[in-house]
Amino acid sequence: MRLSTEQRVALRAHFSHEVGADCEVLLFGSRADDNQRGGDVDLLVRLPRPLQRPVWLAARLAAHAVRLLGGRRVDVLLLEPGTKLQPIHAAALATGVVL
Repeated sequence: MRLSTEQRVALRAHFSHEVGADCEVLLFGSRADDNQRGGDVDLLVRLPRPLQRPVWLAARLAAHAVRLLGGRRVDVLLLEPGTKLQPIHAAALATGVVL
């Protein structure tokens, strides 16, 4: 995983504060692989309950994560009950590393 301990702790704390401590945050994509270089930060946030405004929440979480990571590009994908699984969800769940 190519995030520092401090970055992981800060992201996890913020996401827990925003959506609840029962969320699960996974890092996936190139940053989850120590053998790769570069790349943006891809995060999947799995939630145990449906959201009222998921697109707004994903944008807000991503914006805050960008600030926490010093301007690095961040993509946030939400997975809540009832979400129709897409290939990106399957890839994130299969290869993601829990923060």
